[in-house]
Amino acid sequence: MRKKFIYIFFNFLKIFLIVSFIFVILFLLIQIIEDLPDFLLHRKSFVLRNYIYTSPLLFVQISPIITILSSMLVLSEMLKNNEIKVFFLSGNNPFKIFSIFLLCGLFSSIFAFTLKNFVSPPLIKKIKNTIKQEQIAFSSPKYFFYSDRLENKYFINVEFSEYFENGEFIIIKAKRAKNYESFYWIFESGTLWRFDSEKNLVEKEKFNTKNILIFLTYEILSISTIDIETFSYFQLSQILNKMKKLGIKPVSLITYTYEKIFYPLLNFFLIFIIFPFLKKSYKISNLYVFSFSFLFSFSCYFLYIFFFSLSKNGKIHPFFGNGGVIFVILIYIILQNIGLKKIKKSCNIFRRLKI
Repeated sequence: MRKKFIYIFFNFLKIFLIVSFIFVILFLLIQIIEDLPDFLLHRKSFVLRNYIYTSPLLFVQISPIITILSSMLVLSEMLKNNEIKVFFLSGNNPFKIFSIFLLCGLFSSIFAFTLKNFVSPPLIKKIKNTIKQEQIAFSSPKYFFYSDRLENKYFINVEFSEYFENGEFIIIKAKRAKNYESFYWIFESGTLWRFDSEKNLVEKEKFNTKNILIFLTYEILSISTIDIETFSYFQLSQILNKMKKLGIKPVSLITYTYEKIFYPLLNFFLIFIIFPFLKKSYKISNLYVFSFSFLFSFSCYFLYIFFFSLSKNGKIHPFFGNGGVIFVILIYIILQNIGLKKIKKSCNIFRRLKI
């Protein structure tokens, strides 16, 4: 079994690397051609380094196509050379061979997860850290925060309110503010008003600088202005945990956090589609391999986007929004396997009747 594993896995790895290189280069060229009018019309500078930085993320996005195509090509060659039949005649059942392909899919998922969460975020951050947004607003049962814009981690023209359990609250207006360490903030050139539980003004204070402990962080407030791809799953989880303490559950952010795990995991579950071909054990042409791989992977991708959009808009739970396509694949394989068993059973009955 060890020799079979080495043979199948290294064949898969060889094709996987070749196909990955070809597809990444191809999609990068397409991206450059799409951006070419901007370079010519608006005289933007062409920076090749930026396209290289996006290549890990680009690979992750097209990894489902690469994974299913690589596994189908390996299976196709084995069927053409009658190697699958030899394996079966030597006492191996389809599940043993299929388990090796599953390990190939697991490798693809781990590789995509590593790129998406550890390699891509710092590279994307070097290209573009923020999305232009004029206003930043945050509201929770305890805090209200508003800023005109964000400049070099400084919030400009800030309005801040904090509500206490005894009914008292404070309001701060400042020219700018910064979260310089953990939950510690510094406000500059502003005024603080303190009110009692009856909304009577108790204190008014003008200040040049004022340090305040607030259970808000720069990441929580600026998450809507920063590209999600600059965060890993673990960083997003930390931000969500801080929001949870404030009684906030941002559905969209939770969906993106789940996506950091589920999208790479899709590569593993796509391997299940080759099991029916393995059981039938008939030869398949390269044209069929390519057409089927593209059609099936694109169908899964659009289905994934459909579930993802529903989840992001709060229509379904983020877990099902990201894992829905995986359940669809498994249900499809189960139903197809049941169908094959019924067909085989009916054929056996027909043969007996004929005899």
